[in-house]
Amino acid sequence: METNPTPTSNSDNLLRADQVAERLNISRALAYHLMKTGQIPTIRFIGSVRVTESDLESFIEAHKAQ
Repeated sequence: METNPTPTSNSDNLLRADQVAERLNISRALAYHLMKTGQIPTIRFIGSVRVTESDLESFIEAHKAQ
């Protein structure tokens, strides 16, 4: 039996911390800090931490200079 409780689209690919850091042009340590403090929402499973592309885009939009 196959279940998919939360359908994902191309915009919801899961990103590793190094990919988040690359997209934001910051260090991997800072990306981990933002993820650990909840500033960037994460998904945790089997010892892995990931960020959806849509959550990263929301973070970027929320922090754009006016």
